[in-house]
Amino acid sequence: MKYPYTDTRVTGVLVPLAGLRSRHSMGCGEYADLVPLGQWCAGRGLQLIQLLPVNDSGSQSSPYSALSANALHPIYVRITDLPEYAQLSPEDRQTVDNEVDRARREYEAPARFDYTAVLETKLKLLRHIFDASGVMKTAGATFGSFTKKNIWAKTYALFRALKRRNGEAAWTDWPENRVVDGAALERLWKRADLKEETRFYLWVQIRLADQFADAADRLDGLGVALKGDLPILMNEDSADAWADGEIFRNELRAGAPPDMFSQLGQNWDFPVYDWEVLRRRDYDWWRLRLRSAERYYHAYRIDHVLGFFRIWAVPDGNFSGIPGFFWPQRGISREELYEAGFDDGRIRWLQEPHIQEGVLREALGPDGFRYVTAEQPVLRRLGDEDLFLFAPEVAGERYLADLDPSGDVLSPEEKGFLLEQYRDRALVELPDGRFAPTWTFRDCSRYVLLTEREKDRFESLTARAGADSNELWADHGRTVLKVLQESSDMLPCAEDLGVVPEAVPRVLESLGILGLKIPRWTYYWDRPGEPPVPFHEYPELSVCAPSVHDTSTMRGWWEKERGRDDLWHLVGKDGPAPEQFDPAVARAVYRAILGCPSRIVVFALQDLFALTPEIIHDDPDLERVNVPGSYNDFNWTWRMPLTLEDLQLNSTLNAEVSALTAIRSARQAGRTSELSELSEETP
Repeated sequence: MKYPYTDTRVTGVLVPLAGLRSRHSMGCGEYADLVPLGQWCAGRGLQLIQLLPVNDSGSQSSPYSALSANALHPIYVRITDLPEYAQLSPEDRQTVDNEVDRARREYEAPARFDYTAVLETKLKLLRHIFDASGVMKTAGATFGSFTKKNIWAKTYALFRALKRRNGEAAWTDWPENRVVDGAALERLWKRADLKEETRFYLWVQIRLADQFADAADRLDGLGVALKGDLPILMNEDSADAWADGEIFRNELRAGAPPDMFSQLGQNWDFPVYDWEVLRRRDYDWWRLRLRSAERYYHAYRIDHVLGFFRIWAVPDGNFSGIPGFFWPQRGISREELYEAGFDDGRIRWLQEPHIQEGVLREALGPDGFRYVTAEQPVLRRLGDEDLFLFAPEVAGERYLADLDPSGDVLSPEEKGFLLEQYRDRALVELPDGRFAPTWTFRDCSRYVLLTEREKDRFESLTARAGADSNELWADHGRTVLKVLQESSDMLPCAEDLGVVPEAVPRVLESLGILGLKIPRWTYYWDRPGEPPVPFHEYPELSVCAPSVHDTSTMRGWWEKERGRDDLWHLVGKDGPAPEQFDPAVARAVYRAILGCPSRIVVFALQDLFALTPEIIHDDPDLERVNVPGSYNDFNWTWRMPLTLEDLQLNSTLNAEVSALTAIRSARQAGRTSELSELSEETP
């Protein structure tokens, strides 16, 4: 769909679809729930709804761990809206109704939803309706039409069927069909023993597409734009990585370098793309993904847009982000190192950990030393010296972590010592044979022993390679993002947080792509005192989001984290900020934020609830969607504390939100007298 508000500053709401709650939904939000949400938005002057990803993620509750780049998630189906439901016999319909009623009662009460239970119930009901309605006998033409228009659908259905046949194991662990091509896929599609299972998953996708498209069309009719979210990375255990593996580099895993929040960096364990293969194929995989998404969305968030410029790539076999490097990058050639005075021995000195025998014996004791140098020789002596190097077969951190599984010889602290030594490097070899400094090269125990002259030369090589890499990243990012732009009419919005090279904002601005501003993190980091950026200095080509799915809510941040005084001063208030984020404080902060020139301001639904104390949770931490770096049943299971029907009737919140959107509209239209009156009102 084409984005309708190209010349208008809009205000919107961010919500995970699963978090919606209505009298008709079962356990979590459903595609059909977007319609009453859109009606509420239209009545309040909100012109945009932003969703988290809605692709099938299988048993994983994280919407950023998809089994397919194109297939929709069955957890969002409205069972009673299926045309096959209406065709059931009275007995079968009663069976379905009883299970739906039971599930609604059981799943309605909890504040957060049970992802596994809800998904299993819906899949069970879908299977019953598929079998009882005789879809296999009647839907042949529908199947053919859908697969012709959606060329990914057969592959996805086969993947899901084979995955189920293999006990939901990852495809890399299947005893057969791990490697397939187009001909193999066609043979599998025709196999009689797979036919019913593959057609079931295909039918589910057809009905999900129907329900989502219907909701999107009705939002479009209400004047409410729908903004999707395209995760940049794909799970290795996905239909795409299984059947189209040449576009991925499984020997490298995406992540993030160390920062103030994560000393070891991050390893997301998703394969990185082989951009050279994608280039030769004219980026067909990405073009298909955009065409699939534009059936539903007017705009989309480009998750981790930095990955289109360069990704932090971690060699497979590691679990932290420290052993990684940016890829692609120019790097430093061996010849350049030679010219700077670093011979092969010196290069090895910087590239490989050299551990003194005395240090090893002291850290590991006699038993541990004997174990790692003789019994399980992961460390080998360097000639006749008292130095030890890691053996070539030590392929990563996981190899060391798996040593001595019984724990009879090495304590957790001693394993930690080995891992710390393994990470102690100043130089890493890149996939093309060139070299790059590690993220923590200045802390390397051997780098600090270099002469000042050697350090100066090394830093000079690093700076030159960094400057060249910045231009490489600019060219790469511009090429890929232009492909995305020309592949659909949707408005692209980039999530450009993190360690951002200079190339990124330059390219985004040149292409007219919106960046992201989160007020609590938007500072002039390169200026003395690192002052916060005033709201009126936000660029028009931006989306301003006070909070997102990976952050605390505004109330949670204000009351439990640091930085509220800076934001309070930007609002125009003197003195220390109030400790509580009550409705008056929320109103003042939101009104100030809405004065920014950003093309879109999008509030998390929980942040709007802060304007109405009777519907917020006592503990704002329980209103979070996700806590990055944690894996539990809490993440991704937030639900609205009230139904959409009750939301429509909440006069206090409705008045508050309407007043906020009216202020932004008045500001854009330059209606100063109206703006003055609105700013003085308190709903």
